[in-house]
Amino acid sequence: MVDEHADEKMTLPLYRAVVVVDMENYSGHRGAEHPKLTEMIPLVLERALDRAGHEDLWSQRLFPDSTGDGYAVGFPAERLPVLVGPFLDALQDELAYQDGMLRTLGRDVRMRMRVAVSVGPLHEDHPDAPGTGDTRVEAHRLVDAPALRSLLAESDPNLTFVVAIVSERVFDDVVAAGYGSTEPGQFVRTDVEVKKYRKPAYLHVPKASGRLLSDGFAPAQEEALPPELADLAEYTEARRGSTTTNTFTGNASGTVVQAGSIGRVHNGDDNRVEQRVRGKHNTVVGRDLNGKDVRKDSR
Repeated sequence: MVDEHADEKMTLPLYRAVVVVDMENYSGHRGAEHPKLTEMIPLVLERALDRAGHEDLWSQRLFPDSTGDGYAVGFPAERLPVLVGPFLDALQDELAYQDGMLRTLGRDVRMRMRVAVSVGPLHEDHPDAPGTGDTRVEAHRLVDAPALRSLLAESDPNLTFVVAIVSERVFDDVVAAGYGSTEPGQFVRTDVEVKKYRKPAYLHVPKASGRLLSDGFAPAQEEALPPELADLAEYTEARRGSTTTNTFTGNASGTVVQAGSIGRVHNGDDNRVEQRVRGKHNTVVGRDLNGKDVRKDSR
């Protein structure tokens, strides 16, 4: 049997750069504002290239595609140095300018963007699905990377309007190789895990602010529990999902409180044992659970 797609498999598609942008909190805006925001996204990208002095690149765009809250577009791969350097800087400036204009619609109307850049072979001439291929999928996975979302969340919304991520291939072929205006030290490596996609990539913020300046590009970590509560937290987690029934009878001079788990913590300074309460649905009376003096009960 002759494979009718054999010729296609023996011909590698042209390498193309792919830029995917996604607007933060698009769904958080009112429905009446959505059409204007969707219309603005490609206009902002075009104006950013104009700001960067590369307005001709917009006329070379390939398979442009609006996603409603974002935009996907291809460019000739040889123009990657523009896309990972001047374009991102200019996009930050353009969105800062647009932020002032959007204030007229209401202070809750904002346009901040996550940007992903990848490169690779794409079927740009497919009649039904132009611009398809693993490279396009990669760009969409990168723009959804939790580490990239965290950069917007941890930065000042009045100062940082663009956060970017580039694929490992883009970093190696453009940034590390010395093409363009950006240096390797302006990027931070991260491991991206989105759906079945598992690859390293590189984060970049044209204008860092907020916690990004003090804590770097690492996602915010939950505050650790004090040492005396660590064992109690571990016990509570192990008991999660189990059912506990409590009964209180008699009189209490204090307040009866509902709590999820109760621990006894020894205080080495004065040999006291303290009760620690977390969660819901258990009963605590005015003194310790047995109604005895805590000091005596601890001996």
